[in-house]
Amino acid sequence: MSSRTPQDSPPPPARSELGRAARGGAITFVGAASSAALGFTFSLLLARLFGPTDAGVVLQSVALFTIAVSVARLGTDTTAVWLLPRLRTQSPHLVPAAITLLLTATASAGAVLALVWYVVGAVRPSDDPVREVVDAIAWLLPVASGLAVALACTRAFGGIVAFNLVDNVLVPAVRPLALVVAHLLGAAALGAALGWALPVVLGAGAIGVVLHRHLRRLRRSLPANASPSASTGGREVPRWPDRQMRRTVAAYAVPRTFAAAMEQSIVWIGVLLVGMLLDDAAAGVYGSAARFVAAGVVVATALRIVVAPRFSALLGQGRTSEVGELYVVTARWILLFGAPVYLTLAFFAPTVLAWLGEGFGSGARAMTILCAGSVVVLAAGNVQALLLMSGRSGWGALNKAVVLAVNVVGMVLWVPSGGIEAAAAVWALSMLLDTVLASVQVRRATGIALSWTSVLRVGLAVTACVALPAWAVTASWGQGTAPLLVSIGLGATLLAGYVAWDRRTLHLTELVQMVRR
Repeated sequence: MSSRTPQDSPPPPARSELGRAARGGAITFVGAASSAALGFTFSLLLARLFGPTDAGVVLQSVALFTIAVSVARLGTDTTAVWLLPRLRTQSPHLVPAAITLLLTATASAGAVLALVWYVVGAVRPSDDPVREVVDAIAWLLPVASGLAVALACTRAFGGIVAFNLVDNVLVPAVRPLALVVAHLLGAAALGAALGWALPVVLGAGAIGVVLHRHLRRLRRSLPANASPSASTGGREVPRWPDRQMRRTVAAYAVPRTFAAAMEQSIVWIGVLLVGMLLDDAAAGVYGSAARFVAAGVVVATALRIVVAPRFSALLGQGRTSEVGELYVVTARWILLFGAPVYLTLAFFAPTVLAWLGEGFGSGARAMTILCAGSVVVLAAGNVQALLLMSGRSGWGALNKAVVLAVNVVGMVLWVPSGGIEAAAAVWALSMLLDTVLASVQVRRATGIALSWTSVLRVGLAVTACVALPAWAVTASWGQGTAPLLVSIGLGATLLAGYVAWDRRTLHLTELVQMVRR
């Protein structure tokens, strides 16, 4: 008789879900890593070709555009990930109408926001460089919001290859090329911003073709090859959703509209407020440091893209124990592979920022603070996705309102005297607050709680394997690219040894199967 106990391994259904997450996570990790690398290339070129001041103008414009897109989405991207997997298993004939509603809503909202921006600008003209840049890219709002929602719809069909090719490879790859072209043409911040914004048109066209194919296959799979107006076993395939579905979508999407806008505001508000309270150059330095830190969320993003639809589908079927297992194990993976990036950036912030050119080294302390706060957020895994997929979008919206208020008030009070370091500290504290609130609410809504003992174990191991070598190298050798590479090599070697030793807790079997496939 085997001595293995039920605690040693999850039941078969949970293991199946972990294997699914591992396989999908591998594909998405490659895509997210490519996106992070291409994003780093864009930030590097932006800084070196245009300098801190123009980079600050571009990043502030990107911040305003991104926040506007988050509003224009009307929460329909998250609604697609929550609703469509359930419809596919319970009422597949309603999926086309639901997608039509989601895309129509976001495109209309984007067009309205762009129109409002131009109307307000005509009434109150300004020579602000940020304003001029946003004027040049605002017309792309409906395209960008439609792209985001269409990407979410393809995720709901279970396929992630097209999602990664478009969102993580195609669009990010075109942006650095467009930036170089803008520089060669002698364009300043305006040209750089257009180089960042215009690739969304290409992405929207590509994902539109993919989504159309998904819908065509879905219609063919319905009984009797039903057309949109035909009957499918007594159920019609409507062109437009009925009142009940519209109410369902609105009830979920309205809170997400506010929450998504506040989420993006939390991400970008620091850049905007630093530009307002200090200057464009400071905004360029802080924004560049924050863009580097965004590289650490590659693993979390990869797994969130895969597990969020699974969270929704499993919770809809009442399979809470499998959701809990999936959440806890993927949280360990996120910390295991995400925290080393932040720890390395924290110790070698002066080296990394020096790659951007003169004037960016002043952001080293801010980057270190941002990295420290991000490690804490990683420890909770995809708790935000779990909260949303449980249907509690209203709770998420309330959380974001509180966190945004704390963020804005803190920055207004402390940034004028504390500079970009104060901005980084306020952001880190607000992220910790957001994570704590979501964790408490997930436990209340689903009964699922993170095993903090196992997460702490993984966190201490990663710190010992990565932070200690980085500290030893910087203390004895100082900063520089060569010390950075040596630190990465030592940390990777020690971390590989830990993973092999603690493979059962980390569910290394699923990861090995993922690599073999």
